[in-house]
Amino acid sequence: MCNVVVFQFFFLHLQHIHENINAVKKKMDLLMYPSVKLLFPLVLGIVVGDALGEVVTSILWLIMTVIVIAISFVVWNQKYLQSLSLLVVVFFVGGSLVSMKRQTMQVQLPENKITFQAVLLTNPVVHGKVIQTDLMVMNKDNTMKVRASILRDTITNRYRTLHLGDGIETTAYLEQPMNFSDATFDYARWLRLHGYSAETFIFYNQWQKAKVSLRRMSFLQRTSLVAASYREKLMKVLESNLDSTHLAIVAAMTLGDKHLISSVIKEDYSITGASHVLALSGLHLTILSGLLLYLMSWFERILPRVFKRGLIELIILLILWSYVVLVGMSPSVVRSAVMLTIYSFVTLFNRERLSVNTLALTAIIMLITNPYNLFDIGFQLSFVSVWAILLFYPLINELIPLKQTKILVPFRWLWGMTAVSLAAQLGTAPLIAYYFGRVSLVFAISSLVAIPSTMLIVSASLGMLLLSAFSSLSFLIGKFIHIVTGLLNVSLHFLASIPCASIEDVHVSIFQLFIYYLMLLAVWVLWSFLSGRIEFK
Repeated sequence: MCNVVVFQFFFLHLQHIHENINAVKKKMDLLMYPSVKLLFPLVLGIVVGDALGEVVTSILWLIMTVIVIAISFVVWNQKYLQSLSLLVVVFFVGGSLVSMKRQTMQVQLPENKITFQAVLLTNPVVHGKVIQTDLMVMNKDNTMKVRASILRDTITNRYRTLHLGDGIETTAYLEQPMNFSDATFDYARWLRLHGYSAETFIFYNQWQKAKVSLRRMSFLQRTSLVAASYREKLMKVLESNLDSTHLAIVAAMTLGDKHLISSVIKEDYSITGASHVLALSGLHLTILSGLLLYLMSWFERILPRVFKRGLIELIILLILWSYVVLVGMSPSVVRSAVMLTIYSFVTLFNRERLSVNTLALTAIIMLITNPYNLFDIGFQLSFVSVWAILLFYPLINELIPLKQTKILVPFRWLWGMTAVSLAAQLGTAPLIAYYFGRVSLVFAISSLVAIPSTMLIVSASLGMLLLSAFSSLSFLIGKFIHIVTGLLNVSLHFLASIPCASIEDVHVSIFQLFIYYLMLLAVWVLWSFLSGRIEFK
């Protein structure tokens, strides 16, 4: 029954997007989108601030910000000059944010070997002769996140005693992240953008377990560590009911852990354009939100005086954000949670719930919190896909008008899913080509299989975790998950094996990306104008 409700919720979710954008004819006026107006200069400021690096310090950025603010007060009575000065202020704020973030991440590393204590933030993963893990190194005054490689001792296998949350004491060099001489991917920059301050290599005989105090870690860091430990316990519950192949898919879709997925399965999902279902995003949170809405509707019927509208929204948001922390707070999941939070609050005030303005406000919040989110691939793909859906889904959906009859519900649902997939692909295809050199040609077909399967898998997996105390019931749910994941993998493997399922070795430049999105926006304006959705006045 719950799976049916999730299907209905997702379909109604699509319908609501359509109704929101269709509600009124919109003038082509950016004043209707204040968040969009602020987002563009903020993004530009972050990009310029990152490109300039140490050339312009954070102090200089702040001085320029204050000067422009003063100018905006001088031209207060001149409308256009004042608007321009405020946008320039936002630009300088973007530069200031990224400059200050870079400054806080700069750590003076010792030149010699040092002895330090650290806590394992992740379970060690074997890579050839070493194991790799993330460490939170405890300094006297602060902490730093370090990517560590520990040489394995294959005689005693002592490395196998290391687990997430363990404390160690070791003697090693702490070095600045560096790239290999022949590397095409800027790994050092990736580490810095994701909060790593250093790398270290530890010999097998230069570490030992130790009790490490966590008091120097921030509340958020300690909370993340506790969440990671609890995530490991949930993994064990999944392991007891699923084999390795199915466990890899379920762990990725529910807990955000993708390290078990084989290269063959990754390739199948990539070729078919279905990789997004393996990365926690809005789809997964929407499924969880739909299940929570269904459960809360029952509580509201039983205790209507206790479970009122505002309280239900608050309970759902608390559960959603707890889940976000549990799965590691990746940018795509945080984006979805922020959007759902804004969605819930504006729903209470009967405002427009889903819009480009809401999406832009979400981006602004995340960029102010961490300007380096802008350079995260997941962040970019997540926002661009939702942006494309909001703009193009209503237009594509109207190409085949289907009447509101019960007979046509399955066809409307299939066409709605196809329209969403086409809209998302319009936005994400060039970014995927830029980063991965590949464009899928069977994405629309794969989405018709992948998205419903994901709904079933996530819903069933959450049910299995909640009902883990009932072994027989968990076993039956596990068998159901085996069937669905098996069919999903077989279907995507078949689609991936079709000749010309994807275009390979596509090379896209930054300039070409800019031109593409400029043309895409122009197409949307023209298409919307011809369909009567916007008016020029």
